[in-house]
Amino acid sequence: MAFLMLSTSMLRILRWLDDHPASLESAWDVPRSISLEGIADGIGVVRSALFQPMSVLEEEGLIMTRQAHVIGAGRRKRKVVHITQNGRQVLHDSGEEVSQRPSRKSSNLKGQVPEYTNLHGRTDELAQLHEAIEQGAPIHLRGMPGIGKSTLARSLIQTLAEQGVQVHWGQLDAYCDVHEAMQRMDIEAPQILDSEGYVSLLKDQEVFLVFDDVHSISSRHQTAFSNFFKSLQEQDVPFLLIGRDRDTLSIEGAYVELGPLAYDAAIELLNPELGDERSFIVETLGGHPLAILLYDDSTPLPETDQDVRAYVEQVVLGDATSEVHEAMSPFLVLPFPVPSERMPNPDHVPLLDEHTLLRWGAKNSSMEMQHLIRNVCKSSLDEQSVDELHLQAIHHWQQKDDALAAILEMHHRIQRGEEEVSVHLSSRANELMHAYSGAFATLLDEALVNESDDLALVELAAQHALNRAEVDIAKEYLKDVDRNQLTRIRLQIAQFEGKKGVMDDIESMLNSIDASDEKLRIQMSVVSRSIDDMSTSSSEEAFERIDRLLGQIELPNDENNRQMALTTLVVMQHALAIERGDFEGAAFLIEQLREIAPSSDPLIQYLEVKTELKSIDPRSPSASLVFKNAEHTASQMNQPLYKASIYLLICEGLADTQRPRAQLLHDQIEIQTIESMETPSARRLLAKWWEVKSMFDDQERVFALREAILRYRAVGCPNRARDLSKRMHQL
Repeated sequence: MAFLMLSTSMLRILRWLDDHPASLESAWDVPRSISLEGIADGIGVVRSALFQPMSVLEEEGLIMTRQAHVIGAGRRKRKVVHITQNGRQVLHDSGEEVSQRPSRKSSNLKGQVPEYTNLHGRTDELAQLHEAIEQGAPIHLRGMPGIGKSTLARSLIQTLAEQGVQVHWGQLDAYCDVHEAMQRMDIEAPQILDSEGYVSLLKDQEVFLVFDDVHSISSRHQTAFSNFFKSLQEQDVPFLLIGRDRDTLSIEGAYVELGPLAYDAAIELLNPELGDERSFIVETLGGHPLAILLYDDSTPLPETDQDVRAYVEQVVLGDATSEVHEAMSPFLVLPFPVPSERMPNPDHVPLLDEHTLLRWGAKNSSMEMQHLIRNVCKSSLDEQSVDELHLQAIHHWQQKDDALAAILEMHHRIQRGEEEVSVHLSSRANELMHAYSGAFATLLDEALVNESDDLALVELAAQHALNRAEVDIAKEYLKDVDRNQLTRIRLQIAQFEGKKGVMDDIESMLNSIDASDEKLRIQMSVVSRSIDDMSTSSSEEAFERIDRLLGQIELPNDENNRQMALTTLVVMQHALAIERGDFEGAAFLIEQLREIAPSSDPLIQYLEVKTELKSIDPRSPSASLVFKNAEHTASQMNQPLYKASIYLLICEGLADTQRPRAQLLHDQIEIQTIESMETPSARRLLAKWWEVKSMFDDQERVFALREAILRYRAVGCPNRARDLSKRMHQL
């Protein structure tokens, strides 16, 4: 076939398929992009527009079709299409236009970048976006669901990537916080509490950030995202916000409003065989891209004066079979995209995909219902029907034993308004706090709307907020709670803020606690935090206060609990002796522990190494051997907190004399393991990790100090935080 005989539609199909390797012809699993639905999405036309040109291409031997399993689209095989070698040759010989087309793949595209889709029209809007980038202002891309915002943004970033800009794309939802957004965008960094830390990492890089669906950010995380976006703006990090609402988080910038497609561009979405009828279809559907793509020539068109929502409700959904409606049901209450295989019936996915009802995420790894379709369909259901859908979802997700399923189960329980949902949230708290911190925060916030008087729920929400260094949010949760309740949380807030006279308040609160077990637990926590908060500027009065607190601790009568408490008490006394420089006293306390535990106990080994490292002069002749022995002991330890603590002590000792070695050891610390522990001691150790990082990492010194400061405040160590603040301001 000569090139001139190829229609525009045929060329588009061949171009699309040419980007896929020949090896897929024999593959068992193939990407959705070579299915009929994937090709239609990719070149931006209704599926029926493929039939005639593909028929000709197959007859001429330029493409071939077969049945194969499409990744992420259920177990049923689907029709897929491959370009033949002859087809590739014809395309290669077709002329300059084809050879100059941009590649959809780029190493500069990071994160949840949607699949490339051919852009029809939008020349003016694309020019507006490029102009806004030149001006350096944040960009707001606005428009109703299905109008083509993501398609336009995808075309924009393709150009940027080809120019050498590294683009990061993240799709947001109500269960996403700033840290989760950074993960979705493939911005690699240790877990950061201070969102400005991410800005520090990005400000000197040639990057462009895209935040999709910003309208879905929950009220729980709005302030954090707003502050984050403002920091990006202040540091001239360019970014694009895609959403439905004009005013997004009070971020000033350039606005690009996306309306219906122009007539000529809208026509291109339809099957050319429809001829002059295309004009009437475009006019009737108001140039709305999704409405046009949903059009099926077997169904009637709406009245001219009907809006898109009415068309979807009365025509698209009204004409759908009972099987389609059944397949849609689980998606109507799905809060965010999930992999298709996680849904109750994955085999329903191809059916919905064939009807253009699904919205696919990056690399087609997850999907959800088109927002316009979901909103219209859900609005037609009564409360009982919606409740039944939530109940069915609970039954499905509670059978799965992973954190994602737990988040979804909790979401549906909260949406049903179930009582005592705090029991379910508490049972998975430790797991969810770490795995999905932002999502767990949103769930707690939503649950409190229904159960604002549940003290256990308030305490859990406030504690999680404090773990995230969100003290203002924690205080907000407690504003309607009696001052005599939730003492433990109030103590943490007091320590976090570190105001003058805070210790007097703490002692007063401790004296008001009657329950001996609760009082002992809180006393131990306060003393441990206070010792970790000691610094070079600590006064003798501070030491005396801790001595007084230690003296007020009453050991329990129960022998087993008494021994555990006594061990903890001796360990804290040892830490205090170290801070005082009383190494003989520290050694004596270790000997006392030997009477309780065997010498092979990891705790005793740890305390011995700690004492030796704190007492040695790093510049003395014997220091090298001490550091070497300490490193060897740490490498043999299975207890991650002890191991990390020793490594950090070694790093501190080597920071001035052997910086490269110190940095190497610091890099070897399994920080993710410490993060996953979610205990007060682990969180304090994380703060220490960031502090030590600032000692030898010149490029990230301020960033590391800022993160350490925030973490020390979050764990109730305000004195350490103040000392580091002084150090940071001196840089």
